[in-house]
Amino acid sequence: MPPIPEPDTSATGGIYDVNESGIQFRHTPSLPTPANGDEFLKRLKSSFQFNILERPSKNELVFELIGVDVSFANALRRIMIAEIPTMALEHVYMWNNSGLIHDEVLSHRLGLVPLNVDPRLFDEYGQDVDDSGEAVLSDRNTIVFRMNVVCGKSKVDDELLQKQRNSEFKAEGLVSGYDVEEAQLKKNEKGRNKKIGDDDDEMKEDVEEPSVMNLSVADRAAADAAASNLNKSSTPIDTPHRPFTRHVYTRDLLWCPQGDQLARFPLHSSGVGSGVGGGIRPLHEDILLAKLRPGQVIEFEAHARKGIGKDHAKWSPVATASYRLMPSIEIVKPIYDELAEELVNWMEPGVFKLEEADEVDHRVKAVVVNPYACTMSRNFMRNPALKESIKMSRIPNHFIFSVESVGMMEPAVIVAEALKVLKNKAGNLSGLTYEAEEMNE
Repeated sequence: MPPIPEPDTSATGGIYDVNESGIQFRHTPSLPTPANGDEFLKRLKSSFQFNILERPSKNELVFELIGVDVSFANALRRIMIAEIPTMALEHVYMWNNSGLIHDEVLSHRLGLVPLNVDPRLFDEYGQDVDDSGEAVLSDRNTIVFRMNVVCGKSKVDDELLQKQRNSEFKAEGLVSGYDVEEAQLKKNEKGRNKKIGDDDDEMKEDVEEPSVMNLSVADRAAADAAASNLNKSSTPIDTPHRPFTRHVYTRDLLWCPQGDQLARFPLHSSGVGSGVGGGIRPLHEDILLAKLRPGQVIEFEAHARKGIGKDHAKWSPVATASYRLMPSIEIVKPIYDELAEELVNWMEPGVFKLEEADEVDHRVKAVVVNPYACTMSRNFMRNPALKESIKMSRIPNHFIFSVESVGMMEPAVIVAEALKVLKNKAGNLSGLTYEAEEMNE
């Protein structure tokens, strides 16, 4: 845990005092308004800090920003949610759907399926136009998926039908989730048969396979996310004396490589790249899309394009992106013995700890050890003695961010991309300001 800086109220003009009813802003003498941009930047550089606090999982990141205004923190949060481009299914061309789910509902479900591909490797749709000004479809701005699923008369009949159709799809150069599973099983079998010290050139090539477009961090994040969910396939429960039900999952989506996409997103089993042995695939292969009864069919083609969460939530790269103000906790009166044990174990666990008391008349005393763990529950205020002994506040320019990625990009990459977007916005505003000044002159 990084050292906790003392709150500088002169930079914020006050501090939030926490009481029983909520919080109240207490004004304090503040610094004068910067005379120019250079003075503002000098102040910002002297107080700004960016610290990584925690990485609970591959798709979660906790970090802190110190010395910035709430407008900066909130702009960063909103950009992470709504303005980082990702790839998602946008247009669905339904050829045949005799299942229970309506075309519109199925299309909406498909749009919300996260795709395991780095959006930075694709262009915005509409950048390339033909002579008439119409947007041109290309392998640089569109990912094509197909689905052709037919429910068999029984489970055995359906499995035979599925194997036959998978062979046909593979011959056409289409990639399904079953191919990914097969590649992963082969990789695991090869790893089990591999002896320590053996010189296996094929295994070495798998491990050292180059990153797609040299984006190794994002590639590894996407590959690991796919691998972690690969074998978690849901098995439907068979109900006796009922017609067979075919469960349609995202693994039934067929990726149709366009142009040089197969070279850019190769089919390999090393776990490095945009997919585990399957090029471009859904992030999770076990998302239930529909259910079919014998004889029912779903057949369509879907195009994925680049977009932002501001247009539709399916393009948002984060599940959650939030921040809270840093708590500041001060013990104004010593807390000893039973009262200290009650505070440490019941009132605010993780925030305080017990230490041996220096005074002869007392056994232990409570000290602040981790204010980051404070949830602002204010439970200690129920005890009048503790209420008088502890002063709690929140620092206005110290923000603790929690970012949880959907999986197609690492949370650290999302934060970096959000900062780039914010920088471009600031540059555009600065340019408009100069233009307005020139017009006034």
